[in-house]
Amino acid sequence: MKDVVVIGAGLSGLTAALRLAQAGICPLVFERHSKPGGLARTLRIADEPIEAFYHHLFTTDTAYIDLATELGLANRIEWLPSRMGIFTADRMWDFGTPLSLLKFHPLPWPDKLRFVLSTLRLQRTQDPTEFEQITAAEWIRRHQGEQAWKIIWGPLLYQKFAEMAEDVAMVWLWRKLSLRGRSRSVSGMGERLGYMKGSFAVLVDRLTDRIRELGGEINLQDPVRRLDRQPDGSFTVTTAGGKTTVGKVLAAVPVPDYLEIAGHLLEAADRSNLQTLRATGAICTLLELDHSLTPYYWLNIADSSLPFGGLIEHSNYIDRSRYGGTHLVYISNYLFPDHPLFRAPKSEVMEAYLPGLKRVNRNFRKSWIRKIHHFRAEYAQPVVTLGYRKRIPATQTPVDGLFLCCMAQIYPEDRGQNYAVIYGEQAAQRMLEEFPEPAAL
Repeated sequence: MKDVVVIGAGLSGLTAALRLAQAGICPLVFERHSKPGGLARTLRIADEPIEAFYHHLFTTDTAYIDLATELGLANRIEWLPSRMGIFTADRMWDFGTPLSLLKFHPLPWPDKLRFVLSTLRLQRTQDPTEFEQITAAEWIRRHQGEQAWKIIWGPLLYQKFAEMAEDVAMVWLWRKLSLRGRSRSVSGMGERLGYMKGSFAVLVDRLTDRIRELGGEINLQDPVRRLDRQPDGSFTVTTAGGKTTVGKVLAAVPVPDYLEIAGHLLEAADRSNLQTLRATGAICTLLELDHSLTPYYWLNIADSSLPFGGLIEHSNYIDRSRYGGTHLVYISNYLFPDHPLFRAPKSEVMEAYLPGLKRVNRNFRKSWIRKIHHFRAEYAQPVVTLGYRKRIPATQTPVDGLFLCCMAQIYPEDRGQNYAVIYGEQAAQRMLEEFPEPAAL
């Protein structure tokens, strides 16, 4: 019998597996994909790895930075300048700095002042409770005005949450703005963000190597199909490759996957709560281009008539010489799984995107495209609604010996490498509390 099975080799599952292995509990990790890393998995362009889904670090991401330091990788993190913009009123605008706001003509002057003062208040507020029982739509309209909602926040939230945009709690947006503000003020480096030279897969690879050195096992392309509880309290883990008996299980997977694997073990009320936790999926299209599309690293699309929500030009952040000179642009699109584009082939997705890309940059031509890479994540963005805190699933599930570590627990944040590390460590610590102390020699 194995001591612990970890389901999922994303960053949270690997972090938990490392902490368990360091404590002498050798984990067996099962992962459905051919590569570990979850949303941080990579592909190669000109023999240089790059993430399938865009990633960066804020200076406040101390848990990730500490883990990188522990693994001897701190010197691989580069802190580089970035530039943010917004597309609205049928053009691109600088956005994110006081000077850029002064030049942002779509917002009238009185609303600019309200925007600045209310944003400063959000960044300085430490207690989230006042934002938990009011929607972002209501708070913005009350404190920044109807124009700020129509021109900036409304389109951005509708791009991300579709019909649930006006149900999103203000605590979610507060945390986004609070983290960004603290990152700027603490760093002393303006708009700099962190990226790991060689991609964030460098840390994933070092994690997997360390887990194996400590006696852990990682089985790739071996998805868990079902989890069953035995009369003696152990679990049978059924995977594509067979069955394993284990004492304790950590499910480090999205909520829908957890329900599919272990939902039959839960009481009806617990199962119902998990089933009602909504989340959007995401499709992410990475373009290799002959020319630059925008002058920005990050361009928010605040125009609901465009079929995507963001353009992240990676090569405006990381020198394109690393990727054979090609310009690299991620097209970000958060969609609920029933949206027609969610499961559409990449050719159909690109045909839908081409008119929007032309609107962003009138010089854009389809002939600029050298290659298209297309990825899909079934579970990418939890929808944080009013009263969400009371519905967060516990790490220790009602089933003795079964633990859960998932994006739906990260609150008031919702995702990110830093929080994957934090919650992976917390899950491992909670599991270790269930093991007896080793006998004194």
